[in-house]
Amino acid sequence: MGKTRTVEDIQRELLTRVRTEGILSAYEASLAICRDPKAPAPARATASATIFRVAGLFDRKDGDKPVEPHEMTADQLNAEIKRLAERQSRPADGSDIFG
Repeated sequence: MGKTRTVEDIQRELLTRVRTEGILSAYEASLAICRDPKAPAPARATASATIFRVAGLFDRKDGDKPVEPHEMTADQLNAEIKRLAERQSRPADGSDIFG
């Protein structure tokens, strides 16, 4: 008699398969769509974007949209609070209310 598998055991095994077999299959399917000249343009665009995103090519760079507070680490929050406090303590230069 073997040990009874728990739900956690089954979930762990499934997650391992998704991260190995599933990822490889998804990549191959996306690549096949990209290479298929008869695939609809939206499907090819979506498949291409998926591959770029997984490769990290769509990651935000400095100067892009700022990180939202709920996405920040404690250090990032403290740095932003400090930056805003310093900005508020400077005398207005007369430019505009958003500067």
